[in-house]
Amino acid sequence: MLFDFSFMLMVVLLYYYQIYIKAEKEDRGRFRPESLPSLANFLHFGAMLSVFAHIIFDIRWVTWIGVYSLVGLIICLKPKNAENETARKIVLLLLVVVVFNTIRVPTHPRAFQDYISSKEQYQCIQYFECVKMTSITTSDDLLETKVEVLPVEGYSYDTYFLFAKGFMKLAGEDEIKGLNIGGYWIVY
Repeated sequence: MLFDFSFMLMVVLLYYYQIYIKAEKEDRGRFRPESLPSLANFLHFGAMLSVFAHIIFDIRWVTWIGVYSLVGLIICLKPKNAENETARKIVLLLLVVVVFNTIRVPTHPRAFQDYISSKEQYQCIQYFECVKMTSITTSDDLLETKVEVLPVEGYSYDTYFLFAKGFMKLAGEDEIKGLNIGGYWIVY
């Protein structure tokens, strides 16, 4: 933990030096005159630190700060020529979305298991068994919870560049399939 903190502190100091101290005057000319250069520097600083904080500490929500900062930087860029400016900004925004999507796709197989456990019906604490909980109304109109321990018969998790797929086969007829796009799971 101390190593991670010291490494992140070094990254912060490096980016602070690069953006605020060493920044050349010609770099400030890339932005529109009506936008504040300090705002652009702040957005750049926030984008870079949020990406490193996500990589080092695995904090998922900081990637949103990076996306908002990059979108703000793209909006603040000064156009080189007016005819291609709209297409250029659209391409840059799509590039930001693709990069953000790839950062948020989980690469560890535990992510699919955690997603299944976040649902109400299954709890998968271990990789080899899950607990299925169902509510049953008895003939006396009482609500009972039925708990079954189901062994995992098959499990696969594949990460691709823009998405991830998970599959879990439990004993009996239960199959759970999930697709992760940009950090959001979709069960199909």
